[in-house]
Amino acid sequence: MRYSQLYIVLVCTLLLSCNLFDTRDAENPVSGNQTLQTAFSKEILYGNFILAFKQKNIQEYGKLFADTVTHVQSFTFIPTQSSGARYSSVFMSWNKNSETEYFGNAISAVGISSSIEFIVTSVPQIIAREPDSAQYTFTYTLFIPHNRSDVKLQQFEGRCEITMSPGKDNPIWKIYRWIDYETKKDSSWSELKGQFAK
Repeated sequence: MRYSQLYIVLVCTLLLSCNLFDTRDAENPVSGNQTLQTAFSKEILYGNFILAFKQKNIQEYGKLFADTVTHVQSFTFIPTQSSGARYSSVFMSWNKNSETEYFGNAISAVGISSSIEFIVTSVPQIIAREPDSAQYTFTYTLFIPHNRSDVKLQQFEGRCEITMSPGKDNPIWKIYRWIDYETKKDSSWSELKGQFAK
């Protein structure tokens, strides 16, 4: 009789301590996309800009750009002159949503198994620095191994200036202006955006 009582006590103790009957919180699905640091400084935002692109991280890429909900300025992209003329209807209404959409289209065309390369080919320079804004300028080379037969280029290069600032009521930095410049005919980032806008 003594052993059976001890057995019952042990079983009850084990069941209660293991929380076998508690419901578990749902786990997030495994994803290659990682959450990036909150951009409390221009340096973090610039680092997130590079990382989101290299990681093919669509969700985090979309968070890089300003809108009037959180910032004074909404995001503006100014393409190269040649791409602006070639894709005038695309760039006429370019905004934060357009930026995220083109990026998603490009990533889908690259696929899961392929990697993209984002190489900053010059030391980034801060060419304007104020307490509430910063402007980075750098030259770049992008290699996008996409599967789109209608897009001939896979390598894009040029120079860009990205201007960023913290929010109007929060310290989180966002990109609100991006100007793209050509360094090689018809192969800039603007060309990539124009071709993958849809």
